[in-house]
Amino acid sequence: MSGTSLDGIDVAICRFAPPAITLAGFYSAEWPVALRDTLMNFATAERVNLNALTRTNFQLAHEYAHAVEAAITQAGISPSSIRAIGLHGQTLRHLPFPPMPSTLQLGSGAALAAISGIDVVSDFRSADMAVGGQGAPLMPMFDFQFLRNEHVDDRSSADRLIVNIGGIANVTWLPKNAREEDVIAFDSGPGNMLLDWITKHYFDLPFDRNGELARSGTIDETVLSELLSHPYFNTAPPKSTGRELFSEKFLKDVVASIADGSLSPTGALATLTELTARTIVGSLQFVGRKSERVEMIVSGGGAFNDYLLERIAANAANAGVFTSETYGIPPKAKEAIAFAFFAKAFIENIPIHLPTTTGAQRQVTLGSLSRGKNVISN
Repeated sequence: MSGTSLDGIDVAICRFAPPAITLAGFYSAEWPVALRDTLMNFATAERVNLNALTRTNFQLAHEYAHAVEAAITQAGISPSSIRAIGLHGQTLRHLPFPPMPSTLQLGSGAALAAISGIDVVSDFRSADMAVGGQGAPLMPMFDFQFLRNEHVDDRSSADRLIVNIGGIANVTWLPKNAREEDVIAFDSGPGNMLLDWITKHYFDLPFDRNGELARSGTIDETVLSELLSHPYFNTAPPKSTGRELFSEKFLKDVVASIADGSLSPTGALATLTELTARTIVGSLQFVGRKSERVEMIVSGGGAFNDYLLERIAANAANAGVFTSETYGIPPKAKEAIAFAFFAKAFIENIPIHLPTTTGAQRQVTLGSLSRGKNVISN
């Protein structure tokens, strides 16, 4: 998995027997600085160099292969024991709206399969979009399989909101004893993306560690109110988003306020942290149910931002806020684990998406298989 935050490549080596997950290995690789800059340019520029884009598609396959090899070596297992690689790819565009809903993840699955010698399942979003879906979110089926609350006793009778905070934040609503048709899921809005941009631009740091810079600032309610007025936040699901809505362009008024001295950079971080927290908690308005008790289970990079977790808890009076570690899933590894599961599901012809969450007209097989193992016999 390599997400919209562009903070690196995560590789999880897993065995699955739902609801159990065995994490046999986990490895994170940073992007080479020049490559990260190239990817950020592709993700934000109006026009790109097609030659550079084409070469980068193959360069990513090599980077993914290096990360997979390192993960396998670190785990002390044989490459031949890997059944398949689930490859998300690097999202450059996600355009889930007319006239032609579409999405683009860079990184050739066929090249990765050839380099690694391991079968690769990739391109998980296209088929959903082809039948009217938004290609996102894909996490709900994973959440349903591994994080739903099947307890009926009073002590454990909470509904659950599964929250993944990467560059974009997405949520999965799982009422207790949920059936597939009960699941509601969508992108709630920006996660770490805007925070990382401010931190990099004004403090020359890759991210706000533990939210300490934001904690030292003051939330500007006027600026926050203006940000919250964006129509995306009040749009009912199914919905999904990305840099196309929540890039630095979204921050133009924030940047102007910093420039004129009416807002400090730490105040901007405090305000944007509150934006992420309130839009995550605000997603509960779309579940159509008032719960007496909710467990919010947080994963992704945002799970390590203590101040953000505090603000989520402060805005959710009747909810307990936990990280996915509490439920046996390391927060940093969750998305990589999910795409390993999606690869297994593809091979075993198990549906991995819920049309009600993506808006698809019907359930289809998500993914494309590229053979890496030699299946041709003489």
